[in-house]
Amino acid sequence: MFDVAAHTLFVTLAGSHAHGTAGPGSDVDVRGVCVAPLSLRLSLFESFEQREGELDAALSELVRPRLEAHPTAAAGLGAKLEGVIYDVAKFLKLCAAANPHALEVLFADQRDWLYEAPGWRRLYDARHRFLTRKVQQTYLGYAMAQLKKIRTHRKWLLEPPKKKPSRADFGLPETSTLGKDEQARAEAAIEAKLRNYGIEDLEMPRELRVELQQRLTQLYMAVLDCSDEEREARMRAVATHALRLPKDVAATLQAERRYRQALRHWQSYETWKSQRNPERAALEAKHGYDTKHAAHLIRLMRT
Repeated sequence: MFDVAAHTLFVTLAGSHAHGTAGPGSDVDVRGVCVAPLSLRLSLFESFEQREGELDAALSELVRPRLEAHPTAAAGLGAKLEGVIYDVAKFLKLCAAANPHALEVLFADQRDWLYEAPGWRRLYDARHRFLTRKVQQTYLGYAMAQLKKIRTHRKWLLEPPKKKPSRADFGLPETSTLGKDEQARAEAAIEAKLRNYGIEDLEMPRELRVELQQRLTQLYMAVLDCSDEEREARMRAVATHALRLPKDVAATLQAERRYRQALRHWQSYETWKSQRNPERAALEAKHGYDTKHAAHLIRLMRT
């Protein structure tokens, strides 16, 4: 490809060492920006947006002097040293979209800076021009994603799935009575009907759309007096009735949908269980929830 270190514009600490939450065995994570060569940008056969993973020797040498002087990262140099280096074009697109990972790099504390080329200051000095009202949406979105993970993992800790779901558990035969094409057409019709009940096709600013959608969801849940999952099921039932689908077809579609959701849930649980970091598993067992996700949630909300 090309020598990323030779084209690097900026590198900073990221992760726990930058957030002040590093422990004795915490990995050292870095993020940075490079300027890919013009020949690569104009190539019809190659492209470059970012490189992630363990740092190669050249990049490690570039950042090691300041890492060794850092109060917490120095102790973590025996662990993995990995990170993400964005091409400047990809980085600026992410900043313009108020991506939290990119803005964290752009607004990094100067005490965590590991390397800077002269051109970086031009970007850094203009950093506040990237702060738009979109920041509220992206940061809240990332925070809610962390909260969803916390709730899912906590449920798995307290009430782990006992077995892999079967079709019989949902009253379904081993072989579906509806063909794939027939199911796909019916599901597409239901989704189209649900969209017609929504506000996605109305011309309005995105911020207003998000706020209105949240209020409508709260109204539905208050009127129906049910959970979010139950609300979705009831809305589908309304759409199915409006489409005049035969009752047996509607019941089969609902059962097939619930089976697929349960199967995905089981597969996610099995993946999570097999890939859990032992240290995080110990923290979850001790506190009853994923404290790392919680720390990210709090940081995102405060930011």
